[in-house]
Amino acid sequence: AINKGEPAKRYRWTVLPQGMKNSPTICQMFVAWALSDFRQQHPEWLVYQYMDDILVAGETLNYDMALRELRNAVEPKGLVIAPEKVQTQTPWKYLGWIVTGWIVTRNMIRPQKVEITTKIETLTDVQKLMGDLQWVRSIVGITSDDLAPLMPLLGHSTDAGEKCTLNSEQKQPLQSISFKI
Repeated sequence: AINKGEPAKRYRWTVLPQGMKNSPTICQMFVAWALSDFRQQHPEWLVYQYMDDILVAGETLNYDMALRELRNAVEPKGLVIAPEKVQTQTPWKYLGWIVTGWIVTRNMIRPQKVEITTKIETLTDVQKLMGDLQWVRSIVGITSDDLAPLMPLLGHSTDAGEKCTLNSEQKQPLQSISFKI
């Protein structure tokens, strides 16, 4: 995808978005399909999508019209835009970022405050940690090599309450990652 405007084609996740009973890849593809007509109708707007989070921005954007057209595009395809999730005023929050101005400059986009919990007791704790790290990895320079020692913690279990503990080879990279953040 150009400039991360659409989802990449491959994912490996254990946690699924709310309401989706199938794979994250299918979720991504389905939402991208539902947005395709809307994107074609408005090539001058940025339409970013990740799972079920959608960002629409543009110089000529009329908020009410854009929201109405977006709803008209996705609702016939079975998707609903939750009114409580629609953001109409600054600061806007999107995928770990906060946008604080109508005309966006580099200093008006900043990461949301990140709190990384390093207390790992269950698979759920590991999933939360890895999800938090995904949000900030490109911002603070966390590499795949940094994450590699932590990946085995995800394992193959589907029991969210399964007990997990960090070994010494995993504690050191986690401390290094925490320092970067």
